[in-house]
Amino acid sequence: MAATWAGGATLAYGPLARHLVDKAPFPLAGTLALDAGAGSGVAGDALRARGARAVAADREFDMAAYADRPAVTADVTALPFRDQVFDVAVAAFVVNHLPDPVAGLSELRRVTRRGGAVLASTFSADRAAAKGAVDSVVQAYGFVAPDWYVDLQTHARAIGDAGAVGAALRAAGFARSTVTEEPVDVGPLEPGDVVRYRLSMPHLHRFAATLAAVDRAALVAEATAAVRRTGERFAPVVIEAVAEP
Repeated sequence: MAATWAGGATLAYGPLARHLVDKAPFPLAGTLALDAGAGSGVAGDALRARGARAVAADREFDMAAYADRPAVTADVTALPFRDQVFDVAVAAFVVNHLPDPVAGLSELRRVTRRGGAVLASTFSADRAAAKGAVDSVVQAYGFVAPDWYVDLQTHARAIGDAGAVGAALRAAGFARSTVTEEPVDVGPLEPGDVVRYRLSMPHLHRFAATLAAVDRAALVAEATAAVRRTGERFAPVVIEAVAEP
């Protein structure tokens, strides 16, 4: 999935990662940073662009191994690092994958030095219309969400607003935090780009791969038209947190 993610999902996740990293409360040049749940590495790229030395961690080996970077295969709830080793830890769209987001946030707090910062983001339960448009077309082609994705959506809904994220940060022991919930402009993505981004998600990518080439092409065309009909500039509503350990 790493190459697929890098070729499609990063159309949205790249700008979203940069938006999150830009919220760091201090200059990042020379800092040691953790990119937790790194995926194909867009948050790490944003950190390095600002002068940080970034270490990636992802529980999936192909994600951790994707790029030429220091990386480990690890679960964000059990990180293989000593206490207070990082100046900043970034978890871009990670806590929404966790059955226990407090456990993940607690671990990020543990590995981040006092005076440092943890930056975390997740999607709001207020979904962009373009996502729903693509999902409706895919369902018309016979997609049925796998159990693991149903579970993931349950976890995401449980932390899908700023209040829930703030409560999780407090439960994880953070002294201070700022949480925002607002649309984030990811740039001028064309409808076809939005479809490419959505179809690179693991659950949809695996389904689309089962279709004959002609059906895949028809699905993409219909989904692109559906996104265009929403008339909206793609700007997903994102919850972003800046927390002090």
